[in-house]
Amino acid sequence: MLDARPGDLNAASRARALAHITEHEVDVLVIGGGITGAGVALDAVTRGLSVALVEARDLASGTSGYSSKLVHGGLHYLAKGDVALAWESAVEREALLRRIAPHLVQSRAFLVPKFRDGGIRGRIEDALTEIGIRLADVLRALSRLPASVLPRPRRVDARAARLLA
Repeated sequence: MLDARPGDLNAASRARALAHITEHEVDVLVIGGGITGAGVALDAVTRGLSVALVEARDLASGTSGYSSKLVHGGLHYLAKGDVALAWESAVEREALLRRIAPHLVQSRAFLVPKFRDGGIRGRIEDALTEIGIRLADVLRALSRLPASVLPRPRRVDARAARLLA
């Protein structure tokens, strides 16, 4: 078990933080530490406002993670066969990255493992994953989000993956 440090997020630090904000006035109180709440808090702080953000559980664990996935690529929607929701996600992501909040949203590449299992299941999983990634990229292009803003998916070898990590 690791020893807790003073800045760690844990029950004791949460209690101290809650006690602190009940005794001090802030300009903005953000309720919810999902992508929306974190973005609002960041924007307010960068404007010089004092901000308190409260979250019932852990950061990025709440409703914005369960709703429209505004900054999310929608890949798991495709896996569930919900193309309409994946399309909505792509359109919203384009708006955020290019018009609404390009100063708050940054594109990030993600790595998808390739199964080493040479069996049929591993090959099927790899093929389905590849189809999903390519379909998500088609949705990106159809949303008019250029590859210069959100790069197209690419394969990397194990060495490159380690360097990215």
